[in-house]
Amino acid sequence: MRPTTAWLLGRRELGLRSLVDTDLDRPIRWVHVSELADPAPFLSGGELLLTVGLAGGWTSYVRRLAKLGLAGLGFGLGFGHDEVPGELLAAARKHDLPVLEVPQATPFIAISELVAAAISGTAERTDAMRSLLGAALHGPRAVLDALAKALNCWCLILDERGSARHASPAGARRHAELLSLDLARLGSPVGAASLDKVALLPISPGGGFLAAGRDEPLSAAEHALLTSAAGVLSLDLAAQRELAGAHRAARRAVLRIATGEHPSLARSIADTLEVPLPAPPIRVAVLGAGTDSAGVLRAAEEHQALAQVNGLVVPHEQHTVVVVLPVAEGDLQALEEVLHRVPGSRGVVTEGVGFADLPDALRRARSVFFGTPKGERLMLAKDVATAGLLAQLTGPGALGWADALLEPLERHATRSKLDLISTLRVFLAHNGHVDASAAALGIHRHTLRYRLGRIVELLGSDLDDPTARAELWLALRLREAER
Repeated sequence: MRPTTAWLLGRRELGLRSLVDTDLDRPIRWVHVSELADPAPFLSGGELLLTVGLAGGWTSYVRRLAKLGLAGLGFGLGFGHDEVPGELLAAARKHDLPVLEVPQATPFIAISELVAAAISGTAERTDAMRSLLGAALHGPRAVLDALAKALNCWCLILDERGSARHASPAGARRHAELLSLDLARLGSPVGAASLDKVALLPISPGGGFLAAGRDEPLSAAEHALLTSAAGVLSLDLAAQRELAGAHRAARRAVLRIATGEHPSLARSIADTLEVPLPAPPIRVAVLGAGTDSAGVLRAAEEHQALAQVNGLVVPHEQHTVVVVLPVAEGDLQALEEVLHRVPGSRGVVTEGVGFADLPDALRRARSVFFGTPKGERLMLAKDVATAGLLAQLTGPGALGWADALLEPLERHATRSKLDLISTLRVFLAHNGHVDASAAALGIHRHTLRYRLGRIVELLGSDLDDPTARAELWLALRLREAER
């Protein structure tokens, strides 16, 4: 005999309370946990659906569930709702859908275990749910591992663009590229979908997707477990976002103090708020991508190199992101990698300054960012200042000086395939950083050092001398402007 909602209400250890007393003798075929706005594609009727209310839109939500003939709806309190929404109860009474109030102290797994044991006489099917919920204590990667083991399949957590955040096993990442194409084909918003040997579920709210695949199709019970996993990940994501919001607020406060009237207080405030600060000398970068800075912010926060050097990443005004990072080998490359991850993004970064000069550096970076809407993906603020000087150097004498200064490199190019002028430009554009310049040129750093040695020989200039480097950079820019 199958359990019913009335039978569940009689289990006093659960502490359930009936809020819509209609047809409580409906048999419960199975228990599902879902936070999807529309779980109907994964329900076939007769289930008891458990939720903590992340979906919303209760009138249409209840109408879809009632149409399937669900045994009832269990609403968990304490995870966003202190009571069951009145709109949901009104819709449930209209459509004769039983509603059970589940206290916060009662885990959903306890309900699932009782119903599963009553149906099959064994707790075998509940072991997977128990493992899933236990794994939730250790984060999304552990949940994914538990799910892959329970379903005997590969599993992926994808971001909204289809890039893999977590994979189980690690080799499952190879499926992400095809799935990203499927997501692009399906358009937005993407709901639950069954692709070729792959089940895809959105992780609410706006957290990307959960995918599971294998050669054999998933059974109804396995689909239910997959839906439960998406619900667990949704709760975990909500908690992570709340924590991330608190960290961002703390970083924003530190930046405001550092750039305000009392910059000397910034370090003590940062210590109090447990916000690590980069060691001076520091650069200040302003990054953005149109009106949506969320992608740039996430890319900067997730960049490992920036995190390792205590880069201060702060969402700023007018849809921009400010990054304060120490001057170090590869610092500009790290910023370029952040921008490379977000289409249409660009940025401006200053030269190295002391911590006390952070307010002026930020003002300069902002001025250049908003004053030069077009340009390279990552511009150096001092280069743009030099560009202002170029407008004053329009006479033939200035261009003749530039040609004469670079003539030894031009002459060398006529008898060698080695383009030393391009090498010099990249080296100067990367502020003299060998590793970053070599990476930009696609050559080994020893090869770059050889080329720099030839440039020094041909020009008779010291590339470590700031004046010599400034003259060479100005000469290169003059020639480019003329062409």
